[in-house]
Amino acid sequence: MADANPQLAAALNADPVVACADLVVRAGARQFEIGYLRDGVPVDQAGWHASAYYGGARLTVEEHQSPSTAALALAERILAGATCKCRRPVRLADDASGCRWRLVGARWEPGCTADPIHVDGPRGDLGAMRRALTEGGGTDG
Repeated sequence: MADANPQLAAALNADPVVACADLVVRAGARQFEIGYLRDGVPVDQAGWHASAYYGGARLTVEEHQSPSTAALALAERILAGATCKCRRPVRLADDASGCRWRLVGARWEPGCTADPIHVDGPRGDLGAMRRALTEGGGTDG
């Protein structure tokens, strides 16, 4: 792959980064950041990181070999322990019970067809999200 067009390679790796940015917003974060820690080294040694900012809290992954692997790691951290709109636990593996989420192009998608859940509250309001999950919406179809 050393002879591959670098622009083509970058385009092929863009989906996980775009999907992570979308997921960060859908999960209520106020900001998404991706970058690297070290200059003047090969790309895979730059120490790529990705962060999502939720009010005063920051969720970060560090020391990855590329922007796409950092984005995938952050998305997995966001989805780990999450509850889907169908009220089942989010799962990233086929061998686990719950709602299986997959990276589909430039978006993380649930395996269910449940209706969206409406959250009454400001972005990132965990209490409002919990109330919305317990009060209604989100039945698997």
